[in-house]
Amino acid sequence: MMFLALFALSVLLQEGDMQPSGGPEVETQLFSFAERQQQLIDMAQLLGQIHHLHQICQPYDYFPERYRDRMKELVTLEEPITKTKDAMITSFNDGFQYMKAEFDYCNSDAETQMRELGSQGVTLTGKLAMPFRRGVLTDPSKE
Repeated sequence: MMFLALFALSVLLQEGDMQPSGGPEVETQLFSFAERQQQLIDMAQLLGQIHHLHQICQPYDYFPERYRDRMKELVTLEEPITKTKDAMITSFNDGFQYMKAEFDYCNSDAETQMRELGSQGVTLTGKLAMPFRRGVLTDPSKE
């Protein structure tokens, strides 16, 4: 939960204008169920990729399973349907294996890749958080 909250907060702060535009009808159209499921699968893959890079570039971290744990939290919090949950797990593992094949050890390219994936994570978390922004950012009594 902390992972998603931090990414969402960073996205909100970067955007400047924190008020949603278009109202609930537009938000509903923009965030269909299928799109959200795909975003969850994409986030799982990204977490798998970062998990490997974190292991090789930060081997002495006190939390070596940090990104695997974030994946578990994501599944717990989202409670995805079985098909999506299975795809998320496969995607996490595929992402991990892909990065493992690309990087055997930490070097500047691995560190750059890790930063780029982190940036993609911020963007993706913003998309995942979008349907919740209206409730978080506006006071219903003032509408």
